[in-house]
Amino acid sequence: MKRKNRVSGVSAFVYVTFAMAVIFFLTMLLEIGFLILVNYRYSLYHQRYIDGESIRDALTFADGEYRLSEDMQRQLKEAEQWVMLLDGEGDVVWSYEKPEEIGESYRLSDIARMSKWYLKDYPVHIYVWDDRMMVMGRPKNSIWKYNVEFPMRWMRFMANAGVWMLALNFLWILLLSVFFTRKWFKSREEVRLEWIGGISHDIRTPLALVMGYADALGSSENLSDGERRQMAVIRRQSAVMKELVEDLNLTSALEYSMQALRVEKLRPAAVLREIAADFLDDAKEGEFEVTVEILREAEDAWIKADRRLLIRAFRNLFHNSLRHSGQDEKTVICLRMWSEKRWCRIRFSDNGAGYPPEVLEQLAVGKKNRAARHIRGLGIVQKVVLAHGGKIRFENGREGGCVCEMRFRAVR
Repeated sequence: MKRKNRVSGVSAFVYVTFAMAVIFFLTMLLEIGFLILVNYRYSLYHQRYIDGESIRDALTFADGEYRLSEDMQRQLKEAEQWVMLLDGEGDVVWSYEKPEEIGESYRLSDIARMSKWYLKDYPVHIYVWDDRMMVMGRPKNSIWKYNVEFPMRWMRFMANAGVWMLALNFLWILLLSVFFTRKWFKSREEVRLEWIGGISHDIRTPLALVMGYADALGSSENLSDGERRQMAVIRRQSAVMKELVEDLNLTSALEYSMQALRVEKLRPAAVLREIAADFLDDAKEGEFEVTVEILREAEDAWIKADRRLLIRAFRNLFHNSLRHSGQDEKTVICLRMWSEKRWCRIRFSDNGAGYPPEVLEQLAVGKKNRAARHIRGLGIVQKVVLAHGGKIRFENGREGGCVCEMRFRAVR
C-alpha cells in the first residue's frame, strides 16, 4: 500500500512538473508571439525619420547661399519632413518645405520649448552643430511627443513590481498545472469508478444465480452429508463474494463523495442496542459477549446520520473483532457512549490482540488511505464516520485489544 501511494505521488509530481513545463512553454510562446505582433504593427505605423546629421552632410554653402542635394530633397518629400536652419541669433537662414505659419526668427525661450515639445503643433527635432541649429519638423498629429519623468522611488517600486510580476507568473503557471493535474486525476478516477461499477454489475447476476441454486440444492433431501457440507461452503463463499462487491462499491462511493447520504434524525443509543441484540441473536452460544454502557446524559442524545450506513459501520467493527481477535477465549466487546459538549462520543473496544502497527498507520486520521484487503471493513468504518462530518480514532488499549472511538455532532 505504501508503495502504491508513493507511486501515485511520484506520478502526480511528474505530471505537475510536465504540465508546468508545457504551460511555461506555451506562455512564453504566447508572449513572444505578442511581442512579434506588436513590433510588426509598429513597423507599419512607424514613419521614416531623416536625422539632422544626414541632412547636414547633404547641405552645402556656396556663393552666399545653402543648397540641398536633389537626393536628400526627394527623401525629405517621401518622409513628409520639413527643415529650417537657424543661426546663432535665432534667425532662419535657410529652409526647405517650411510651412508658412512657422516664423522666421526665434528667441531662446522659443528654442527651449521646441527642443522638448512642439512648434505650433508640429513635432520637431533639434540638431546643433557649431553655432547653428537645424530644426526638422513633421506633419501635425503624426508623432506623440512628450517628456516623461518619474521619481526614483517610483522607479525602484517598478523594479520591485517586475520581480513580483515574475513571481505571480510562476504562481499562475503552478495553479494552472495543479488545475489540469486535478482534472487529469479526476478523469482517471471517473474511468476507474465506471470500471468498478461495470464489473460489480456483471458479477451480481451470476452470483445471484449461484446463491439461488445453492440454496435450492442445499434443501434437497437427496444430498449426502459430504455434499451438504460442500453446498454450505458454496453458500458461505458466495455470501463472502457478495459482501466483497458491496464493500468495493461502498468504498469507492464514499471515497469520492458519490454516496448519497439518507440522513435522518436518530438516537444512537437505540441503534447501538439494536446492533448488539442482532449480533447476539445471530452468534453461536458462548462465541462472544457484548456489554453496552450508555451514560445517562447520552440516552436522549440525537444525531443526524444515515441509519443504514451507521449500522453497516458497527457491523464491520463487530466482524473485525470476531475475525481478528487473535485468541481462543470468548471475545468480549464493549460499547460505551457518552456526551461531551456538542459531541456524541461512542467507544468500541474488545479484548483481542489489538491492531497491528501497519494497520494503525494506514488508518491514521487525516490520511486518505486505501485500506488493505484485511482491513477493508475498518476502512469503510472510517469513511462512513468522516462522510457524516464526524471524527474517528483507532488505537490499542492499554491492557490490549482494539479501540475505536467515534465522535458525531449532536443535534437538538
